[in-house]
Amino acid sequence: MKKILSIFIIFIMAVTLGCGQIFAETLEKKMNANIKTKRVPAGTIISLKLLDPVSSSTMAVGDRFDMMVINNVIVNNEIVIPQGSVIRGSIEEVQSPKMLYKGGIIRLYFDHIVSSTGKQVPFYAGIYRNPNVTIDGALRSNTNYMTAFDKTLDTTKNIVVKPTTWAWDKGDELWNGTPKYVMAPITAVVCTPVAGIYFIGDSIVNIFKKGEDISLNQGDTLQVQLIKPIDMPAY
Repeated sequence: MKKILSIFIIFIMAVTLGCGQIFAETLEKKMNANIKTKRVPAGTIISLKLLDPVSSSTMAVGDRFDMMVINNVIVNNEIVIPQGSVIRGSIEEVQSPKMLYKGGIIRLYFDHIVSSTGKQVPFYAGIYRNPNVTIDGALRSNTNYMTAFDKTLDTTKNIVVKPTTWAWDKGDELWNGTPKYVMAPITAVVCTPVAGIYFIGDSIVNIFKKGEDISLNQGDTLQVQLIKPIDMPAY
C-alpha cells in the first residue's frame, strides 16, 4: 500500500511539474508574440558620444567602453532608437606608435545596443567619415613621416621668411626705405644655411621618432554607419 501511495505521489508531482513547464513556455511564447520589432536598415548613419575615454596609450584588447546615441534614429516617421540609448563595445586591436612617426592604432568593436525594453540587440557598425579612420576601419593618429616632413618644411621656411620679412620692414622705415634692399637679402643669405641644417637634421630625427597615440576623450563624438540592419524590439 505504501509503495502504491509513493508511486501515486511521484506521478502527481511529475504531472504538476510538467504542467507548470508547459504553462511557462506558453506564457513566454505569448509574451514574445506581443513584442514588435522595428528595423533600422543597413547604411543608417548614427551619431554617438563617448561615455568613456579611449586611447591606444592606456587601453588593451578586450577593454570595454560605452557610447550614447546623440539624436533619435527615425524610420518611417517613428523613433526606433531613442536619444540616450547606450551602445557597448570593446577594444579589438591596439598598436603603439612606431618609428617613422607612425601613429598609434586602435580598433573599436561594437557589441550591442540596449533597447528601450532593456534587451541587448547586436549592433553591427563601422566608423563613418572620420579623418583618422583607416581603410580597414580602425582609428589611427593622424601622424606619419609625411606629416612630420611637412612640419619640418614649414619650420624651415619660417627660419628664412620671418627674419627676412622683419629685415625688409625695418629697412623700409629707414632713409626712405633704401636699406631694405640690402638688409633683406643679407638676412636671407645668413638664414638659409641655418634653415638647411635644421631641415636635414630634423628630417633624420623624424626617421627614428615615434608618432603619437590615438586618443578620444569622454564626450567626443563619432558617426557610425550600420553594416547590417538591426531589429529593435518595442512593445
